[in-house]
Parts: sequence; C-alpha cells; structure tokens
Amino acid sequence: MRTAIFSLFSLLLSASFIQTVQAAEELVTLVGGDQVKVLYFEPNASAEAPPLAILISGGSNSEFMARAQFWMGKEMVARGWAIALPVSPGGRHYFVDNAEHFPALIADLRRIHTLRPGRTLLVGISSGGSAALEIAARDPRQYLGVVATPGRLHEDTALGALQGLPIFLRVGEKDDFRWNKRLDQFINRLEAAGARVDAAEVPGAKHIFPLNWDELEPWLQQLQQ
Repeated sequence: MRTAIFSLFSLLLSASFIQTVQAAEELVTLVGGDQVKVLYFEPNASAEAPPLAILISGGSNSEFMARAQFWMGKEMVARGWAIALPVSPGGRHYFVDNAEHFPALIADLRRIHTLRPGRTLLVGISSGGSAALEIAARDPRQYLGVVATPGRLHEDTALGALQGLPIFLRVGEKDDFRWNKRLDQFINRLEAAGARVDAAEVPGAKHIFPLNWDELEPWLQQLQQ
C-alpha cells in the first residue's frame, strides 16, 4: 500500500525553492510489513529525467532530522538531481540493519517517478554518511557512488570487493568527534577494498559544514559520463 500526499513543507523550504521543485511524501511498505516514509523532491519542469540520489540524514534519522538536514538535498535539487529522504521507522540504525531493503525502495521510486535510468547515488551527512558507506559496501554494484560529508568507517564495517565504487569523502579539520584523526585510515581501508576515493580534510571546518561545489560538482558530473 502506498499513498502520496503533496505538500509545500513551508516550515523547511523557502517560497522561492518551492517554486522550483515538485515535493511529495510517500509511504512505501517494505518486505516484512515495515512502512517507510520517503520525502521526495525533484526539479520542476526539468527538460530531462533527473538522476536519483538517496539522502540519509544524521542523528536519529527521524523526520525532524531529515527535514532539518535537507539543506544538502536542496543544493542537489537545484543542480538537477531528484532527492529521496527515507525516514527511519526504527531508530538511527534501521537502514544499516536493513540495507537489503534499499534496492526495493529504489525500484519503487523508479516506478512512481520518471527518473534517469542507471544506478542511484547514496548521500549522507554525519552518521548518515557513515550509513551510506556501509550500505554501499554491502552491494557496491547497486550504487553509482557515495557522497559522505562527513562520514566514517566503523571498526566492524565489513568491506568486500568495492569494484571501483566512487566515494567522495570530506571530514572537517576540527571535527567535534575527531573523525579527521582517522581519515587516512578510512582512505586506506576503502582503497584497499578497491574503491576510487576522493577524500580530504576541510580546513577550519567542524563536524557539519557547507559543501564545496567547486570540488563536488565536477565529481558528480564525471559520475554521469
């Protein structure tokens, strides 16, 4: 069972942004009966079907956190991407513990919306960036790449053959949780598993920081060639 409720999300988005996107809330029923709310945004009146990215928020991955961290999705929608934000029904670890649901969720989104064919990008902020890395590591063939700003690898994250998976990883120089101190370790593990890693420490930045589109946009464009 699935419902779609169109809304302006006026508490989150400015009027000027609303005029440039189509916004929807969707309930997707997964295997086992769990229902996941997905906040979906795409460019309005796009000349071409947009590519799809799944944005995983940090913190509790609640609807409040998903909306609060949509600033990143807003910037991607402005650059032609369709963004879907799944809201965790079972706490911050739901999507990592149920990574096998992601292909079905993506397939449903592709049935509902007109999207560019091909694989889907995973994008995450903070613990959402860490979740995106772990989910992609489960089956790298499913995903176009991973943007984690920031993100980290947990000690128990199993890395199989990542088969050239493109990863854009940024961590603040003054990260509140000191993830920057382990950045070289993250890079070495990912590259040893076969990923293509573009990683850097962001000068002066703490845990959450604005995106540097001079770096990210060329990386995204290269993915789509």
